[in-house]
Amino acid sequence: MKQFVTLTVLLLLSACTSKQSVYEKAIADYVQTDQRGTFTDLKFKALSIEKTVNITVADSLKLLQTEFEKLRDEQITSQQCTLDYLNGLLKDNQSAKYAKHAMDEQLNQSIAATQSRIDSLRNLPATDSDCYKGRSLTEVVSVVVKCCYSYTMPGNGAAKERTDNFILSPDGKKVLGKEKSADL
Repeated sequence: MKQFVTLTVLLLLSACTSKQSVYEKAIADYVQTDQRGTFTDLKFKALSIEKTVNITVADSLKLLQTEFEKLRDEQITSQQCTLDYLNGLLKDNQSAKYAKHAMDEQLNQSIAATQSRIDSLRNLPATDSDCYKGRSLTEVVSVVVKCCYSYTMPGNGAAKERTDNFILSPDGKKVLGKEKSADL
């Protein structure tokens, strides 16, 4: 019985360690490879690795919806500024001593077109991403891992420490992105 408990504990520890080492290898490769794909040995050492969150299909769709709404609202705001500017020009033209009828017509056409763009933006629905069709909303699409690590720049010799959140593939073998000291 004692051997069984010892064996079980060893198996559990090795399972946890192997997942941590998968994360560490992926993060080390990501940190030490620049945008052109050149690897530089930075003497990377993971000081702590903590899995913080699983991002599911539902979470991803929510993030996409939020991003869509943010961009749409920015465009509406921009168009609204244009509309306000055009209305100001129209008012100035109409109050001028010699109002120009042709200018009024052009401004009214521009105002109508801008208002039409604003209305279409307000009615624009978010499109569901085709990449999630047929997938369960609870399916994990990425994992967020908080990693505190040290590295040494070549030629400098001074070790530096950083803490970053890394977004990894569900199996933990590939880093999809990084956020500096962000809490997700």
